[in-house]
Amino acid sequence: MIEKMERNVRVYNRFRFSQNMLIIGPVLVPYMIFKGLSYSEIMLLQSISAISVVLFEVPTGSLADRISRKFSLVISSLIMGVGLSMYIFMNGFAAFAIAEVLFGLGLTFSSGADSAILYESLSRIDRKGDYSNIEAASMSYIFVGQAVGSIASGFLYSLSPYIPFWISVAMLFLSGIFSLMFVEPPERMKSRQSYLVHIVRCFNTAFHKPRVRWAMYFAALMGVMLRATFWLYEPYFKLINLDVAFYGVVFAVFNLVSAFSSRYMVKAVESVRPRKVLIALGFMISGAYLLPLLFRGFFSIVLLLPGQLVRGMYTPVVRFYVNNQVEDSFRATMLSIVSLSANLSFSIFSPLIGAGLDGIGTVPVYLTMGVTAAVVNLSLLQLRRVNKRKGAVTGGA
Repeated sequence: MIEKMERNVRVYNRFRFSQNMLIIGPVLVPYMIFKGLSYSEIMLLQSISAISVVLFEVPTGSLADRISRKFSLVISSLIMGVGLSMYIFMNGFAAFAIAEVLFGLGLTFSSGADSAILYESLSRIDRKGDYSNIEAASMSYIFVGQAVGSIASGFLYSLSPYIPFWISVAMLFLSGIFSLMFVEPPERMKSRQSYLVHIVRCFNTAFHKPRVRWAMYFAALMGVMLRATFWLYEPYFKLINLDVAFYGVVFAVFNLVSAFSSRYMVKAVESVRPRKVLIALGFMISGAYLLPLLFRGFFSIVLLLPGQLVRGMYTPVVRFYVNNQVEDSFRATMLSIVSLSANLSFSIFSPLIGAGLDGIGTVPVYLTMGVTAAVVNLSLLQLRRVNKRKGAVTGGA
């Protein structure tokens, strides 16, 4: 049993790397513009993607809890691969909307299930305390891989806009092969309740347990602020007249910074209470929007780096925080509920961001995002203090 659980950890790293090794990042916005979309349509597509995740997140998380983590991970990569393939073969907003729904559905099958199978495998071999560092190391490999892929994608895109997409689709199907190698953790307590009862109990816990509820609020903030950074880089690059040929190099630097953050900064703060770390990340993401407005030129790209530090640390810290609050039978569903909060907020605000870019421009949008992030994060800090005063939160929060 120990050998199988140790193998799960190794397979997890391979699965996560291949599923996230999508090298289309630096060229995705130019590709969509090449396909004839406006900024408003691009952000509306992201809203559709987020809404699809909202709709599917909890049902697929429940499937992982009640049936099989492994099945969820296998089907995840297959559906994501089909969705991404549509970007190659299809044209037009309607076709891309269907592709986003499929990609979102595939994403929800792995959201929560991957983290749950890692956490439970480690708990069976008394290595639960290693979770954050293993998750962080896994993400650092992803970021390094994406750094190399980012440089390559720019040159490959110049040869043909479709090559980076073909490579990314191949990596998704490779992750499907790796997912077949997982072994379900033994003696896992599965929910024996009906689907409806299981879902109601999970939502009841999420809204009545202060720590989980706080995590949902924070995820809602980061769902908008952290995800939007990716879509706002290209308008900023245009603002400073950065040639598209350098997009891949810049994204490579971004990924290397995120890799450093995930690999070393997570470990450096492992003795700090997770919610304190998350609050610090909230202020850093605010700075990622405000600092680039102080100076606008080629070297102002450096001022975007706080966002990459947040990107590297956020997932390992928030997942560890939530995993520690829930039991096996509800773990994947609870992680999905927290993720649902992030996707719901993004689905609501991403069309507004796109409309803002088309209507008022890049600088006002960056300013609004930075100020909003700071205000909401201050509110969450105050909520944490209120909970502590009431005695609602005790222990290692």
